[in-house]
Amino acid sequence: MKSRFCRIFLVLGLLGASAPLAPLHAQVQLKPGDIKLSKVAIEAQKTPDFQAGNVKGKNVPNPRDWLELEYEFEVAGDPKVVIKELLFRYYVAFKTATGTKLVSGDVKHVNVVPGEKTYTVAYVSPSTLGEVTGEYRNFQPSGVAGAGVEVYYNGVIVGRESTESGSKATFWDVLSPQPGVLSKLDTPFALLWIDRYAEFDRSGNR
Repeated sequence: MKSRFCRIFLVLGLLGASAPLAPLHAQVQLKPGDIKLSKVAIEAQKTPDFQAGNVKGKNVPNPRDWLELEYEFEVAGDPKVVIKELLFRYYVAFKTATGTKLVSGDVKHVNVVPGEKTYTVAYVSPSTLGEVTGEYRNFQPSGVAGAGVEVYYNGVIVGRESTESGSKATFWDVLSPQPGVLSKLDTPFALLWIDRYAEFDRSGNR
């Protein structure tokens, strides 16, 4: 009798071992329109003044201006299945004395939870603002002629927002961009407002 039970358990064990394993993570399928974005909030932010121990404090009489672009967004889907990676491609156009100039850059977010309203943010540095607009001090958000973002998932655009309206074409389709938009991690703002934003990619592959 004991031998018979052993044979039964052995057969059941072999059958279990040959059964396919369930996937650890469900496959996420996002399609165009699955990411909803608010209109962009455009602000000028002064370089933050941090305090540190064991050093003498220094007065900074003229902190410089950064351009900040922020979107609220929400991903459609099951909140139990996180989106491993989303790439946000930012575009910012400036009116200059020699015409419109466009800067662009990518911000990568990871582990994004569907069904939650969260934020993405990007920056243009004081030096880039000066090079593009000629205004190295006291930059004003009114100097922005247009702003937009495209959201990519597995190489496919699944969300888009632009300050333009009533046109299928976007200003970045007709202008040649130059690098200039930075992830928050590449700025002095990296340690600020951490829980406000979707998690940024820290792998160095931004």
